[in-house]
Amino acid sequence: MIEQRYADLFAQGAHVGIEVAEREIVLTYVLKIFHDAGILDTLAFKGGTCLRKCVYGKETRFSIDLDFTNTSSQKADDVIIAMLGTLGKPACGISFDVDSKDFYVTDDKKSCGANIQYGHDWNSGKFKLEVSLRESPSLAPVEMPLKPQSYFKHLEFKPFSVPALRFEELLAEKIRASSQRVRSRDLYDLAKAAEKPLKASLIRALTVVKCWNVRDPFDSGRFIKRLRSAKYDWDDLRQLVRRSEKISPEKLISVCENRYRFLLDLSDGERRLIADARRHQLKPLARSLLP
Repeated sequence: MIEQRYADLFAQGAHVGIEVAEREIVLTYVLKIFHDAGILDTLAFKGGTCLRKCVYGKETRFSIDLDFTNTSSQKADDVIIAMLGTLGKPACGISFDVDSKDFYVTDDKKSCGANIQYGHDWNSGKFKLEVSLRESPSLAPVEMPLKPQSYFKHLEFKPFSVPALRFEELLAEKIRASSQRVRSRDLYDLAKAAEKPLKASLIRALTVVKCWNVRDPFDSGRFIKRLRSAKYDWDDLRQLVRRSEKISPEKLISVCENRYRFLLDLSDGERRLIADARRHQLKPLARSLLP
């Protein structure tokens, strides 16, 4: 683990608290440990941490958890046992510990994860690890190099790549999540993505298919209306962005309302698949909507 002085410099440069900066660094070490052990060979990185580490780098918010999709036929119990086993002994000066009550496999065996405690020479903490086995990636995962950060030059290893969901699928998962829950982090991620050129038809099809995968009919009109929910926890978001970055709720909401209106332009095939979400009988149609 890098010396505290280098983490302090990173926190100062990023204008965030040391606890946020330290977690960012620790998660890089955890990814490296998984990478070297071959754990990532059967996983696809996703979620907010993937967006920061592999897509936007320092241009977006920090994230404090690790999320993956399983890409193999392994069962949930085997997946989480392998991951925790890899963290069973100290590595890179960091020790990990998971109490039996702090890891889980859901009853339907479609998800597993753990709250992992860690410690090193100058700090201790915990992070959440989650793996979804609910669906396979809709698009083939791609190898994504970690975006450079100022602390990289102090690491004991060279930058590396991780298998991750493609950007369009990462965004489709964010849209699906935002249609099911209300979180300021999701809204921020959607607004950040809105700054990039978007493959609207592909993202819309992916969103419809991914909602169909979990038997949840995607309601694009409801998604747009939900953006104006009054339940966002803005303080939760503010701790994860640069102190100099002013969070304007109205701007974030307006950007997303305008940029994601393409989700309303559903094709006939997409409408048919949405109507089939509960019955789940149109698997060939789901395949045909994607490249």
